[in-house]
Amino acid sequence: MKKYGDNLFQIGEAAKILGVTRKAILVYEEMGLLTPAVKDKDSGFRYYSADNLAQIRSIRSLQTLGLSLKEVAEYYYDTENIDAHLQRLLELRAGLDRNIQTLQTRAVRQGDLTVHSTALPRQVCFCRRYQCRDTAEAAVNLRSTYIAAARTGLMSKTLRFFTMRMTPDPNVLDLMCCIPVEEHFDGPERMEFAETSALCVYYRGPYEGIGDAVRALAVYVQEHGVQTTGPFRSIYLEGPPNRGENSGDYITQVSVPVKDLRGEQR
Repeated sequence: MKKYGDNLFQIGEAAKILGVTRKAILVYEEMGLLTPAVKDKDSGFRYYSADNLAQIRSIRSLQTLGLSLKEVAEYYYDTENIDAHLQRLLELRAGLDRNIQTLQTRAVRQGDLTVHSTALPRQVCFCRRYQCRDTAEAAVNLRSTYIAAARTGLMSKTLRFFTMRMTPDPNVLDLMCCIPVEEHFDGPERMEFAETSALCVYYRGPYEGIGDAVRALAVYVQEHGVQTTGPFRSIYLEGPPNRGENSGDYITQVSVPVKDLRGEQR
């Protein structure tokens, strides 16, 4: 058993899982973009949590868009110039529409439950189902699923992880935790999701309030006679890895698959 338990990753493991170099991880630390969960004072060895791995993925995603590490730091910590950062991404928009949409969601304000049309991608996921007492237990189970998916060595480096509400009652946390993995993953936890039209709400705030966004979306679906084709999903766009304990700035895309909406504007 590892000195600090099985839920932490050594730097070599983290680098291999995420497809980055050890040097890149150390540079992220030097830039103040990443802090290891544990740094052993005696050996100097670093150990990384699931949140650390998610943060590294987020940094790499922004670099892939064309942002420098200095710009990545500004993206995370400069809340006064969001428009300028958005413009920078718009200049790089060819082939990056999905990533640009993610940045645009940062402008959503608390209490804004506007319904949007969107599309959910085809993906293969590592999935585990849990009956959770509360949001804190749900977070523990999601992190546990993330770690198990990471251990396969096949976790997707681009697609977002999410949970599905397996019952229609927004007060019940019967959740399927879904971590996107590579197409050829064939374990018992494999679930395949087709590309689909969807309606969504970009919810800004702590996870305890996601039920409000689910209710708002459910009311919209009912009032407009929209045919749903699957459970409600909570897709985690901005959370603890890069927002720390500032839960008021967490952004979650609450979505529901629906019958084809092409040609409709909402």
